[in-house]
Amino acid sequence: MKLNPNIFVTADTHFGHDRLREIQGRPPGVDRLIVKQWNNLVSKHDTVLILGDLSFMNKEKTGVITNGLNGKKYLVRGNHDGQSEKWLTHCGIVTLEPIYKRFKDKYENYISVLFTHEPVLDLPEDWFNAHGHLHGNDHRGLAPTDRHYDVGLDAHHFQPIRLYNVLSVFWENYYGKHPNT
Repeated sequence: MKLNPNIFVTADTHFGHDRLREIQGRPPGVDRLIVKQWNNLVSKHDTVLILGDLSFMNKEKTGVITNGLNGKKYLVRGNHDGQSEKWLTHCGIVTLEPIYKRFKDKYENYISVLFTHEPVLDLPEDWFNAHGHLHGNDHRGLAPTDRHYDVGLDAHHFQPIRLYNVLSVFWENYYGKHPNT
């Protein structure tokens, strides 16, 4: 994954998960809202990394939604993603294992990020974790640090966010103002 402005990250779409609407207070028609906001932000040529919990619907219904989402879509499986590779391929999704990635800026500064569904609380020193699973709140009783960032839709107005923005938050939270700003 080469870092560029056309990479987005998100998690916890939970398409068709009616019970989650009750639990999280998601608005009626949230699946349509997600699609609209996604496609207003993401172009057909962009890349979106989905960090788990894609859908609670069958393959056909999920495929209608996901094949209508802009961008090339990659999934790091979450605790609700037990579908087969064939099922996900039908839905326009490529699966990946959790990603460990070291990014370098033009000034030779490095930032190391682990992309997972659930937050990894015992991170190696100087590593950061972009994750989902928490739905923008502390309902699971986990205590992430300033080296964690919940990229889930519930924490970001039901839309993906640019990977650049996530990396900027990590940089500022841990190192202070980035040297090139």
